[in-house]
This record gives sequence, C-alpha cells and structure tokens, in this order.
Amino acid sequence: MLHHTNLNFTEELQERAAGSTKYIILTHSEVTTPHTINDVHKWHQNKKWAGIGYHYFIDKKGEIFTGRPRNTTGAHTYGYNQQSVALCFEGDFSKEQISQKQFEGAVMLVALLELTYPEAKLTKQSELVKEKNGPGENFPFDSLSAKVEECKKMLVAFFGNGGADFDYGQLLDMI
Repeated sequence: MLHHTNLNFTEELQERAAGSTKYIILTHSEVTTPHTINDVHKWHQNKKWAGIGYHYFIDKKGEIFTGRPRNTTGAHTYGYNQQSVALCFEGDFSKEQISQKQFEGAVMLVALLELTYPEAKLTKQSELVKEKNGPGENFPFDSLSAKVEECKKMLVAFFGNGGADFDYGQLLDMI
C-alpha cells in the first residue's frame, strides 16, 4: 500500500527536468532499530536539509510512503540527485536481511517506476558513490531485479505498453 505523506519541507524543492530520470536508486537507512519515514524526515532536517532526501520509503512491513515528490530533486546520492528517483528501505542490510513484505512492496514499486521511466537504470547507491554502502551486501538485488521483470510483464499484459495506451506514472500516483 502506498501512503501519501504530504511532509512539510523547510524550503522549496527544486523540480527535476522532464526526461532527466536516468537512475532508480536503491539504498537503506543503515539503522537497525525501528523507525519511520517521519524519523528519517527529521534526521535529514537536523542535517539542515529541506527534509527527507528520498522519494520513497519502504518500512519493514512493506508499507510504501512518499517522501519528496517524484518530480523533484532528491538529496541522497551526491552527483546523481537531479537525475534519479530514490527508494530507501528501513533497516541496515549490511547487518540484517530484508523482510519478505519489504521485498514484495519493492517489486511492485520498482516495476511501476521502471515502466514510468523506461530509460532509467535500476542501481544500488553503492554502485554510483563508492563511499556509500546502500542498500547493503545482504540486499537481494538480483532477485529483486528478476521479480521486477516478471511484474512488469504482467502489468504490460494487463494495462498495455505505456505511451498513448497507458500512463504508468499516473497509476503510481493513484495507488
């Protein structure tokens, strides 16, 4: 389930240029104790950022929360913020495993994002910025990628191949 949070940011967020999404970036919060999107939002504001740097947050129950609006510049992966959408998972996948519910939520969200941004590459934060370890060495990236491909095939079979037939971004905003 996608929860629209309507978080308050301390400054106006910059819109990303249309067609600029080259990456869908996966990372983790690097915290093993329970926390929420509101906690991450406050942590980022304490760093003097406008608020949460990620576009989506997936908690351990598999619930998906909107962070920054998808069309705005993130604050998550230095050098790539203006050309990406970022998903943050609750947890530290250097020390723990992803929950099955988180995995399932991520499959649907990433599939919809890939259909919305067909030119974007799904990537780990650590592949772009070596100082980062997101989403951690225990994250099942290859399994997730394979399940996303299966999910995309089912979505396309049901809704059509995008373009004039169907706007997957609109579906993403509605769920």
